[in-house]
Amino acid sequence: MLTLVQDFRFAIRTLKRGWLVTVVAIVSLAVAIGGNAAVFSLVDALLFRPLPYPDPERIVLVGEREKDQPELSGFTTSLPTYADMAERSGTVAEWAAMQPRTLSLRGSERAEAVPGVAVTSNFFELLGAGAVRGRTFSPAEAGEGAPRVVVLSHEYLQRTFGEDDDPLGQVLTLNGEPHEVIGVLPPGFHFLSPNQDLWVPLTRSPRSAVRDQRNLLAVGRMKADATMAQIRAELTNVAEQLEAEYPEAQRGWTVDTYNLRYDVPSRQTRLLFVLLQGSVVLVLIIACVNITNLLLARGQDRTREIALRTVLGAGRARVIRQLLTESSVLVLMGALLGLGAAALGIRAMGSQLTDVLPASWAVALDSRVLLFTLGISVLAGLVFGLAPALQTLRQSHVEALKEGRGRSGRGPRRRRMSRALVVSEIALSFVALGGGSLLVRSFLQIRASDPGFETGNLLTAVVAVPASKYPDDEARVLLKDEVLERVRTLSGVRSVAFASTLPQTPIAPTDTFRVEGIPVDGSAAAPQAIIVQASADYLRTMEIGLVRGRFFAETDRLGDAPVAVINRSMAEARFGARSPLGERLVVREESREIIGVVEDVQQVLLRTGGAASGETVYLPVGQAPEGVNVLVLRTAADPREVAEPLRTALQGLDQDLTVSQVQTMEEFVAQFFVGIQVFNVVLGGFGLVALLLASLGTYGVLAYSVSQRSHEIGIRMAVGAEQRQVARMIARQGFWLGVIGLGIGTGMTLPLVGVMQSILEGVSTVQPAILLIIGAVLLAVTMTASFMPAARAASMDPVRTLRDE
Repeated sequence: MLTLVQDFRFAIRTLKRGWLVTVVAIVSLAVAIGGNAAVFSLVDALLFRPLPYPDPERIVLVGEREKDQPELSGFTTSLPTYADMAERSGTVAEWAAMQPRTLSLRGSERAEAVPGVAVTSNFFELLGAGAVRGRTFSPAEAGEGAPRVVVLSHEYLQRTFGEDDDPLGQVLTLNGEPHEVIGVLPPGFHFLSPNQDLWVPLTRSPRSAVRDQRNLLAVGRMKADATMAQIRAELTNVAEQLEAEYPEAQRGWTVDTYNLRYDVPSRQTRLLFVLLQGSVVLVLIIACVNITNLLLARGQDRTREIALRTVLGAGRARVIRQLLTESSVLVLMGALLGLGAAALGIRAMGSQLTDVLPASWAVALDSRVLLFTLGISVLAGLVFGLAPALQTLRQSHVEALKEGRGRSGRGPRRRRMSRALVVSEIALSFVALGGGSLLVRSFLQIRASDPGFETGNLLTAVVAVPASKYPDDEARVLLKDEVLERVRTLSGVRSVAFASTLPQTPIAPTDTFRVEGIPVDGSAAAPQAIIVQASADYLRTMEIGLVRGRFFAETDRLGDAPVAVINRSMAEARFGARSPLGERLVVREESREIIGVVEDVQQVLLRTGGAASGETVYLPVGQAPEGVNVLVLRTAADPREVAEPLRTALQGLDQDLTVSQVQTMEEFVAQFFVGIQVFNVVLGGFGLVALLLASLGTYGVLAYSVSQRSHEIGIRMAVGAEQRQVARMIARQGFWLGVIGLGIGTGMTLPLVGVMQSILEGVSTVQPAILLIIGAVLLAVTMTASFMPAARAASMDPVRTLRDE
């Protein structure tokens, strides 16, 4: 123990003497270790942390998708299809379903929107979750006309009632109807979404639901002897049966079956997180290589000291232990500082992902992250600590003492090793920068396309209309007219419109259609288009161009001739060069006259092959008011200034009207890119760190080379070498280090490009040409790092240099 304390004290003194090297090493380690720990916390939460449900590997999710879409891309189904699968499946022991909803909760002053979920009565039992207070739903409460009841999440209880208040038996007015509170769920219970405050029974009968309205998540628990292959085969067969029985709604559709433990998140997402962790691991390796170079250089300068200690009686093992102790102190300081950096990074990511990840996937600095940090710290210490120690085993201490302070006979092997390490740094930096830049560029490309409308000065809001107060289409049309009239009078509002969905949404509502007069191929899937219900001022509010004809007028009402408007892509695809005006389109089992053509708008956030992302049909709100809840306002100034007056105006119209998700159009789109934004920040940040470390490594090697070759450089200059020749000689070393490193890095990166292309297929495109730019930048940085040692060499005084030697 006493010897260990002595080694520790001596290590501290040694590190203090070379304080600049020590600071560079500790900061490099802290950034690399902290980054790895922070990213691992995210990867661990999503991929490795145990799910809070009993036997999660036996829980399956079932959703429908169009057959020409990629496998495992459909997450939702319809209530009738869910009922058919539950009835016909023999491999799934128990079925349940859930449907996200926004519930209007009437308060003392005004109604507020609360995120809720409608579930079947056995939903909580299937997931092994019971109420911590009261109870969950009974089968008698899941039918139409049953008593209205609600279960609270524990987090909602704390925010609204308080931890000690008893909410059981209290009545909440939801969507205009009283609901009795019968239970409270355990803390942290959510399912696939963090925003689930109120849970109500799913009361709608499958017989009254629309089969092609796919807004339900089906959940099942496998039988003990069933396999995923059997379940997928059986449910695919059920989908084929339904396609034959209900061709209008099911033609061209199949099912996807997911295992909750192994298929969620998706394979694509898992690979992205593996690449993210891999890029940060590369930065740690680069940091270790850099520190190895620094310690080797310092070890070379300590050759005479180590030789003298050995001659005076210190064994090689004792010297090696001392060197490893110094490395351990560096690792300890770097790890402690890195943990602090990791905690800040985890907090930052957690704040960004709070509204994206459920509690069971929340990012946290837990024991698993601490063990991971300990593991990579020990590994890092071994990587850069062994090289200086092994160097002492190869050197001749007698020769070292004979040489004294001379340098002419020292270091050729050391120089070769240093150059090899710098080449590896540059290669790894190219991999990290190249791979990261390809991903970042691809993600940015998603947002770079023209959406087809003017996004500035747009305010959006969701207006919930209680069905109990406005039960029929006529009542809903009149209410929407009143809403539009009242909002138009608000100060700063230039125009306002209703729509059923906003552009650039993750999933746009689609429906089948056919053009009258064109024969239908019964063997093929019916064509689908995105359906947007909009009011008369929608084009003006969104600033979408009109190609021909007209858009809707206030006179397009219930009872009048049904009309529709299509977009340019649909007009060109279905009618070619002839005008579509006056042609008839059958949508939702109703024939409508086409009265106009508008410019294309990016309705879906991500365009995927085979999806109905190009063709769009617009229907007038006056003839199709159900499901139209999105209000869009074009303002003269900052849209946020209109948010509160909007709420006040609508509450004055009807206290049960709920206004939620009030945000600008930019904020609406940005919320879907939160995860991608985190990816971009991490990849971009650590790409820059890799670039900085590579430049430091190049500078360190060349600076050391100049110091070791000072005698040679002095002789060259004494016999007539010019300063620019000496500078060019040193800079040439940096150039070739960069070229060789880039060549090796290119060979390592090209296979990675293929992997990323497969991951981003259907989402974005990878542009390998960007690797040329990255290579040029990395070479330029390498040459810049070579400039200072080259300039130093060129400025040497040959007389003083030779005298010192």
